Amino acid sequence: MKPYFYQDDLVTIYHGDCLELLPELAFDVVVSSPPYNLGRATGDEWARLADGYSTYHDDMDHLDYVEWQQSVLRTLWDGIPDNGAIFWNHKPRVGGNQVKLPTECIPEGVLLRQIIVWDRGSGFNRTGCYFVPTHEWILLLAKPDFRITSRNVDDVWRIPPQADKHHPATFPKKIPTMAIASTEGGIVLDPFMGSGTTLRAAKDLGRKAIGIEIDEAYCEIAAKRMGQGVLDFA
Repeated sequence: MKPYFYQDDLVTIYHGDCLELLPELAFDVVVSSPPYNLGRATGDEWARLADGYSTYHDDMDHLDYVEWQQSVLRTLWDGIPDNGAIFWNHKPRVGGNQVKLPTECIPEGVLLRQIIVWDRGSGFNRTGCYFVPTHEWILLLAKPDFRITSRNVDDVWRIPPQADKHHPATFPKKIPTMAIASTEGGIVLDPFMGSGTTLRAAKDLGRKAIGIEIDEAYCEIAAKRMGQGVLDFA
């Protein structure tokens, strides 16, 4: 196992490729938002990703991207226990003449239990091809014995987006907080950690968490966040 980048009583961060590290890790629940393959986007809010991240260009051939995502989800699925689950934040990608749905990324045998809608509450559109996209999906991929801890949370999460000057594509801390709080999973994993939002949410809930990130600069940012007070970046 590659030495960890950062560790405290609850959180461990690894710098590396998740597909290389995952087989050696133990975890119960996954909460993550992978790259959306939007590096070729033009004319919308994601055009700023045209040059990709510093160590990853988010512009793969679509079929290669789907194959990669399926490989990651298969590895995660094989790693969670019989009562484990994966919360996978992605979005229907509108553009051109046909939408690309996140469900393409689910490999055979991985069970999609529910689609939670993240209502961002805003969006914009510069073309006349489609209506303004204002939501994303959180795919709940769950093993048969998985159960949520509350019956009072609905399947539409109305949470405004939150900008992060350190990362071009973050989700607000409330999303992983709601996902983690709804489970009894002992160890939370984010294989695409970014600036550490999932880990920060887990730590604030008193849960153990593991993060994997291929970009060392984001590992440094996440490690700094772990040392800050509860509810930072709320």
